[in-house]
Amino acid sequence: MNAVTVNLYLDKRASKDGEGVVKWLVCVDRKQRLITTGRKVKLTDWEFLQTSKSKLDNRIKDEGKIRLWHEMYGDTFRDSLTGKAQTSYLNRAKLIVGKLGNQFTFDSFADALANYGKEKVLPTEQTDVIAALFAKSDAMKKADRIGNAELFGLAAKSLRRFVDSFTDAERKEFLSIPIPRKASQTRPDAILHFNHLTPDFLTTYEQWMQSCGNIRNPRKGASLTTVGIYLRHLRAVVNDAIEADIIPRSAYPFGPNGYVIPAGSNPKKALPKSDIDKIKAYQPMPGTMEQRSQDLWLFTYYCNGINLTDICHLTWAQVDLKAGKLNFIRQKTNRSRKQNQTQITAHLRPETLAIIDRWATTDRAPGAYVFPFLTSGMDAQRRKDVVKQITLITNRWTRKIATSLGIDADVTTYSARHSYANTLLKSNAPLAFISKSLGHTNLKTTESYLGSFDDEEAKAFLTAL
Repeated sequence: MNAVTVNLYLDKRASKDGEGVVKWLVCVDRKQRLITTGRKVKLTDWEFLQTSKSKLDNRIKDEGKIRLWHEMYGDTFRDSLTGKAQTSYLNRAKLIVGKLGNQFTFDSFADALANYGKEKVLPTEQTDVIAALFAKSDAMKKADRIGNAELFGLAAKSLRRFVDSFTDAERKEFLSIPIPRKASQTRPDAILHFNHLTPDFLTTYEQWMQSCGNIRNPRKGASLTTVGIYLRHLRAVVNDAIEADIIPRSAYPFGPNGYVIPAGSNPKKALPKSDIDKIKAYQPMPGTMEQRSQDLWLFTYYCNGINLTDICHLTWAQVDLKAGKLNFIRQKTNRSRKQNQTQITAHLRPETLAIIDRWATTDRAPGAYVFPFLTSGMDAQRRKDVVKQITLITNRWTRKIATSLGIDADVTTYSARHSYANTLLKSNAPLAFISKSLGHTNLKTTESYLGSFDDEEAKAFLTAL
């Protein structure tokens, strides 16, 4: 696109009583358009303006002409009705052209002129942080990302509780809401705007979360892990607001020079080999929930730490019984990434083949689910609920098995995933191999798993890096 030029032009065609209408004359790529300012000017005054375009002659003493020149060609002028400073007509157009840049069109230029100086009214979800979190939650639901949708909603509810707990003094400090002068005055609703998210505000929120942030029991605090999860989801909507030019990048409250989101504790989740062997050798009653739960735990352990969400979503198209392997992409990355997805190959052992034989569906069509937990008619929310229920039941029974075996650790399907990685580490498997087996897209994620391993082993392994 060639350079855009803009000038003022007096349209005399509809002139009455010696007046014309001032218009913007816009030229680009040998095309031009006239856009009206709506301002009428006498022909004699226009002749004066044409002789003084570039500079106002200091010898001019007529106040009306001086004001007219500033209105048309100066930097600013003061509006006679509102008393507010306004940008001159020519400068206004030039500023818009500069802002539009390569995105310039006649229509966008005309639209920007029509709305120049008007405060842009943004939807509530773009100005209210809590509304933005709920809107993000709704967007995630529509994308069938139910887990993230729930977390954005929980973060919104947590912040709502936090803001509603403010005293009058805290409202004034953090939200700039004046303290009511009279006790009889109704407190105005507290709205959390993006500019309220300062490092001090976020630090206070973290402290509140640790003292009474538990949603199920408001008298108890939430763990640092929960605090970190909620704040990372809050950070996501702040990033969205910056990308949408709703707030300036300079207002970003997170990072080394601002508020740092806490990292939750990383207790050891992997089981020692002796405990894993006990679970393998355990003999449950055949056909019971106890047996199914033990089998699902072992399936996770043997098949690259595959989690229950992925187990429930396995289809026969992903099972190659002849080659003895599973090929799948984690549901977590399948929903959140369109590119750079890691396919995981898990080799089937006699133990896992026996588990498939015990619990698999009879319908072995490629699109049919391997295990009888989900059906093709379920929507995303229903699938999420079913997987959650299967997980609760499985973990309840594996904990009972662990208790009966004298295992002190918290034995869940998540510990099976960590135990798989830990066993590989103890076998001196390269970190890159462990990472690929788990479906991680970068080594840093895998390194975080090392926190659940024995400290001495982790140190020795990382030293080798």
